[in-house]
Amino acid sequence: MSVLSRRNTDEPAEEASRLLLRIGVFLLFVISLIAPILARQTVYVLLPIGAALLLAAATLTPEEGSGRSMRSILLSPPFLAALLLAAWTALSLLWTPFEGPAERFAKITATLALVALATGFLPLRTKTSNLNLLPIGVAAATIALAAVTLLLKPQYTLDDILDVGPLGRAGLGLALLVWPAMGALAVRGRWYSAAALAVATVIACYLSGAPNGVPALAVGAAVFAAAFGRARLMAIFLAALMTAIVLLAPLTAYAAHLIWPERPPGFFRHLAFWGQMIEADGWRTLIGHGFGAATWGVLGGYLTPATPRSLIFKIWFDLGVLGAAAAALVAARTSLFVGQSRPALAPFLLGGLGAGFAICLFGPAAEQLWWLTLAGLDAIAFALVMRGQFRKRRPRLPIGWSAPAEDHASP
Repeated sequence: MSVLSRRNTDEPAEEASRLLLRIGVFLLFVISLIAPILARQTVYVLLPIGAALLLAAATLTPEEGSGRSMRSILLSPPFLAALLLAAWTALSLLWTPFEGPAERFAKITATLALVALATGFLPLRTKTSNLNLLPIGVAAATIALAAVTLLLKPQYTLDDILDVGPLGRAGLGLALLVWPAMGALAVRGRWYSAAALAVATVIACYLSGAPNGVPALAVGAAVFAAAFGRARLMAIFLAALMTAIVLLAPLTAYAAHLIWPERPPGFFRHLAFWGQMIEADGWRTLIGHGFGAATWGVLGGYLTPATPRSLIFKIWFDLGVLGAAAAALVAARTSLFVGQSRPALAPFLLGGLGAGFAICLFGPAAEQLWWLTLAGLDAIAFALVMRGQFRKRRPRLPIGWSAPAEDHASP
């Protein structure tokens, strides 16, 4: 009789590892994008749970080379630059005039450390079935966000007015995560699906009223178009541009104050106000007031509501020139690192980096925990896509893999 050869039954540990990995990716890139639209606090819970599931999956079946992958993450230039920024931020807590920033810094550090561990222990090759969950989650979130915005009347609290409401946060999260999702589709030849996802994200961001969400997508699209076919050159240019913007921002603000000392135009109003603060602070601008000083200063009434809300302002105001230099180094090294990915994928990742930098530049993203949580989720998405196994067709089975084997019975 003939018997068809079969694959050997997988080990229970491998099956459990695959299941945990699938659940973790599903939580991170489907549930974490949809749930915060209605419940703003869920993202703080889902990100640690999803990251912990990724770590548990890696622990059950450690891959050969996973230790080298973790070391490469910890020794990569972007991570070392981020470590330098974190160290200076921690040191600045010694002279910050408020007590609240220490607790926020501890939460931020714990969240980003978990993100770094989850990113380092991701599988060396992401299966297509797991990678598909990223564009599926982004597409589902765009539909949910548009539906909630159109069908329900949003109810805003005082915290939403002072910061950003759940719908705006969801829109900003889509503005970040749509780029790796489009990259995952495009490199497998699904260009029409990637274009449809981009259009849906623009519509959802516009309907949700996400602050500077649509301008950030426009910046990302410009970077993507410029990087198409010349990703490495564009990565170098983007790194230099972001470094110049971060380091020269105080000079631009002071120049705006000198040009318009009384009534600056609307676009330059916050910039000129920052220049006025620089004139009042003097050399203290180079040292900084300590982590969280800008945020708690506004909340305590020590700074006016006209104080700029962008991340670049808060880095300069809180951390001074050393913090700004470290932040510029993080942005530059990340751009160069992303530009070294495969040519078909790099333009999308550079576009996502440009969109994230635009949100940090224009506001309202700063050191809020919700924004850094979204940034951590985006970092995991970048790593997931960069390790993807991209095929446009199903691989052919090796010759003889499923050939029938004849068993000849003895006479």
